Amino acid sequence: MSRDYQRSRFYRWENHHVHAKDRSVMPFEQAQAIVDYVWAKAGRTYPPKVAAISKSAIRSVANANRLRIRIPRSGIKTTVRLHEIAHTLARWTSPRSRPRFVAVFLQLLYVTSRRSSWPSLRARQPQEASAWPYSSIALEMMDE
Repeated sequence: MSRDYQRSRFYRWENHHVHAKDRSVMPFEQAQAIVDYVWAKAGRTYPPKVAAISKSAIRSVANANRLRIRIPRSGIKTTVRLHEIAHTLARWTSPRSRPRFVAVFLQLLYVTSRRSSWPSLRARQPQEASAWPYSSIALEMMDE
């Protein structure tokens, strides 16, 4: 199996510039309600179920597929939650979902970061990003 250079590069950027700056923790108990909310706002049905990730998982903080999002019982960073939700939304529309995943994740992250304390992220955002399709979903998530 060959190494996916673009995926590795994006995940390195994400870990350094996004997850490292996120100090928030969402309790496990709230995760399903948020997933349901985002999916409903996106006009999707049958959202994935949230389950606890295996205690033996060493390399993954969380993971997702079309049917299930696995996160730790101890809670999860907000940015990791958005990452996993973006994976499930992107997979819903296309099996070759990497470009769509990046677009959906950045859209959710952009709107969320506008109201956060991540000035370095806000400084890099394009002005027209508020017109992206998933921006309204993320804005409403932050208002509640």
